[in-house]
Amino acid sequence: MMVVSVVIPTYNSGKYLVKALDSVFSQTFENYEIIVVDDGSTDNTRQIVQGYGKRVRYFYQAQSGPSHARNFGIRNAKGNLIAFLDADDVWMAEKLEKQVELFKRDADLGMVFTEHSLFDETGIYRREINKKKLLNGNLAANILLLSGVGTPTVMVKKSVFDEQGMFEEFMVYAEDDNLWIRIAANYPVRLIDEPLVLVRDHPCRLTRNKQDIFRNSLINIQLLCSRYGSRVKKCVEPVVRKKKGLIYFDQGYYHYEMGSYLSALGAFFKALKNNSHDYRIFLFIFLCLPPFPFLKSNSMVKKLKQDFRFFEGRW
Repeated sequence: MMVVSVVIPTYNSGKYLVKALDSVFSQTFENYEIIVVDDGSTDNTRQIVQGYGKRVRYFYQAQSGPSHARNFGIRNAKGNLIAFLDADDVWMAEKLEKQVELFKRDADLGMVFTEHSLFDETGIYRREINKKKLLNGNLAANILLLSGVGTPTVMVKKSVFDEQGMFEEFMVYAEDDNLWIRIAANYPVRLIDEPLVLVRDHPCRLTRNKQDIFRNSLINIQLLCSRYGSRVKKCVEPVVRKKKGLIYFDQGYYHYEMGSYLSALGAFFKALKNNSHDYRIFLFIFLCLPPFPFLKSNSMVKKLKQDFRFFEGRW
């Protein structure tokens, strides 16, 4: 019998948590447990969860980050399938049922994920990238290059964590992609091509420390090539240089926007070393040299910015 453990890490998200929990209680698949891991909240999270009584298992921990909270939930899960939901997101009613059905059909599956849409206070406003292209060819490599697997869309067989490990708790970015890549390199993975999750789009998504993003993205590559065995390394190696080139290019663009042209040049040259076929690198190297820094507002530079797939937490 399949039982789903729904792991919800939360930190000061009391104003959203009721909608998240209610979306679980509205599932057409009913054989689940809910585990809320409170990562040191100072709002009314505890009172909200206690209002649901024994329907929710509540754990409190000193603030340790979402990866630690998710891992805590995995360790304490009683189900043989694990699904993740962030406290400010919402599931469609058939999300669990459709994922469980795929696991029933294929005992070898390691993970099932779905499409998702973004929403804010005004409602749903965009379906995220079409994830079907992730399945074209090497899924692990495509996740490294494109990201795109939203944690609230994922369901994983619990035994997979015993074999492949859990989230890397020291990472503050890309720790989810790191885990999905490990799983994709070792197990069959399926996609449900329906937006069964609504991911809340916060303005704070744009304020994350970009240097942490760059640093952790490079750490992720290093780990994938050295820590998790030959199968993971073999899967990602074909795209490592391209990914590094994208990271360094975005780092250069960040410095360019900040007016730090020497730092930008250093990053752009690293990008060129890893990905010499990207014409944008040459263009921005020239734009960092006099007199171009003084022409940032001209139409050519504006057009380049529009064409550039500027990072917002992924490439």
